[in-house]
Amino acid sequence: MRCTTCYNVFNTAKKEGQKVTCPMCDSSFTVEKTTFVADIRQRITRTTKGISDYVKEKTGTAEDEDTRIFMEIEENKYDRELIEIAQRLTEKEEEIKLEGSKELFLKIKDYDDYTNIEKRTVSYIRKKFKFTSEANQWLRTEIKRWSATRKRHKETRDPTSSEFKRKTAISAVFTNLKDAYNWDNLSNLGEKPKTLSQWAGVLLSIVFVLGILSGVAYGLKWSDQETQWDNEGLSAVHGTVIDEYGNTLEGVRVEVGDKKTYTNVQGKYYLYDLTGDEARLNFVMEGYGTVVVWMNIRADGTNIMEIEMNEGGEQTNYDYRKNVAKPWPPNYTLAPIFMIASMVALIGSSAALLHQNFKIAILGCLFGVLSYGFLIGSVLSVVALSLLLVDRKRFETEE
Repeated sequence: MRCTTCYNVFNTAKKEGQKVTCPMCDSSFTVEKTTFVADIRQRITRTTKGISDYVKEKTGTAEDEDTRIFMEIEENKYDRELIEIAQRLTEKEEEIKLEGSKELFLKIKDYDDYTNIEKRTVSYIRKKFKFTSEANQWLRTEIKRWSATRKRHKETRDPTSSEFKRKTAISAVFTNLKDAYNWDNLSNLGEKPKTLSQWAGVLLSIVFVLGILSGVAYGLKWSDQETQWDNEGLSAVHGTVIDEYGNTLEGVRVEVGDKKTYTNVQGKYYLYDLTGDEARLNFVMEGYGTVVVWMNIRADGTNIMEIEMNEGGEQTNYDYRKNVAKPWPPNYTLAPIFMIASMVALIGSSAALLHQNFKIAILGCLFGVLSYGFLIGSVLSVVALSLLLVDRKRFETEE
């Protein structure tokens, strides 16, 4: 068990969830069983949940998107923007005039598609709102003419279409990754000269790999820190007890937990079948001050403790335990931070390779700096950022 206040390691019979008191600093805390993997899993879960909540807050849910696009009247869905245009045109005048019909028509053909929702909405508007005869005739004629000559696209972009595939921020990210790292695109990158932005994407791909490796390495550095040694099995401690003049002492009681022995004529003692990583030894003899010693013990080595006792009644305390490396609390979060930052760098890499989203590519560079990557990753991210800034116009032309 490790104290959460002073990081002292000690043995306890208390189980998980029970209160325990540290023998060094007397602070109380609840026994918790933690491992590096469990700690990383918990922190990644919290971080990804925060990212998910942020994306939902910024992009809105599918239900919010439907509310923005559609208006439901008598259990039928209509194009909200068309209805709102008709409502606005009849706020001050009873009839929709020719200019109003032209405004409605511009909205109808905005995505070069005439969806079933839009057809239903136009029919509803013509039934519920009054048009001048000129406006009504013009709208009907223009819709027929345009519908007959328009060219349909392979994939509709009109959000009122049932075939429209809404791309959330998350789905767009996975689509970009899929497009950027498919075999055909990678082959083209190898065959054709790369743009500065694509070189930046390549560098960010390397940053991703280095960031993941550094996260794993840093995690392994702080894993298995609960014990000083791999201490499976029973341990033994022996040694000699002398007085201040160097004479051996016979009959000194030596205690470790519930185990007890006495020194022999040569002042030697032997204690067997000890468990744990450390032990508290009490040396007691009438006429001499009690000596209390904390020491590390190990099953696969020799544990020797030589003791000198002084006459008098004053107790002497010694702590010979070796300090076990313990990371400063924020260091626990660095491994998942490196990994998450490197994943964002990979997303930025896909944006740079496809010339699709300059802001995402820049964000990937900034997170690439945070991914560390044995410091090499941070340097490469800065280089990638410079290449993107120089090649920014390419994103504007592509988009």
